[in-house]
Amino acid sequence: MAITRWVWLAGFLVLSGCATRPPVSPADSEASWLAHQAVLETLTHWRVQGRIAVRTDSEGWSAHFDWKQRGEDYRIRVRGPFGQGAVELHGNDLGVWLKRADQPPVFALNPEALLERETGWQLPVAGLSSWLRGLPVPGGQPNIVWDTQGRLLKIEQNGWQISYSRYLVQSDLQLPEKLRMQRDSLQVKFIIDVWQTS
Repeated sequence: MAITRWVWLAGFLVLSGCATRPPVSPADSEASWLAHQAVLETLTHWRVQGRIAVRTDSEGWSAHFDWKQRGEDYRIRVRGPFGQGAVELHGNDLGVWLKRADQPPVFALNPEALLERETGWQLPVAGLSSWLRGLPVPGGQPNIVWDTQGRLLKIEQNGWQISYSRYLVQSDLQLPEKLRMQRDSLQVKFIIDVWQTS
């Protein structure tokens, strides 16, 4: 009898635990993602400040970054500790300028190629304007995983694997606070300190 009572009690507790947290159906989860995505896509004017750490098989470096987006136009500032190695990119779909202190600006059509050629840094500039907001890059067929609130947890796109581990609330928007990216041996980590959405 005692064993029967324990089995009954254990079953009751399991059922009670399930009742307090009903599972979210895939359809409900996808609806949350689609709604969240639609809101983020309207965010075309924003600014984000934070820290970036990059690691390869042979080296690693870290810096502060400040990204300002106004429609298709962007301005990205990256500077190492104590302002060392400061680089600024100004660009849009037509091309990009790279500026450094005491040097003439350099123009190119491809921001990734320009940044790597001039600094040795490998960053997916074109994709980051979407990934920093927690969105896939338009076009293509990305593999994505989202949580029950419709926020991205993982995305695989353009050869990159991106995972989101923390979000913050800014102007009623759920925006990434910490994300990690990897492509082959290249690893990039972003920690965002400030989001501005206007």
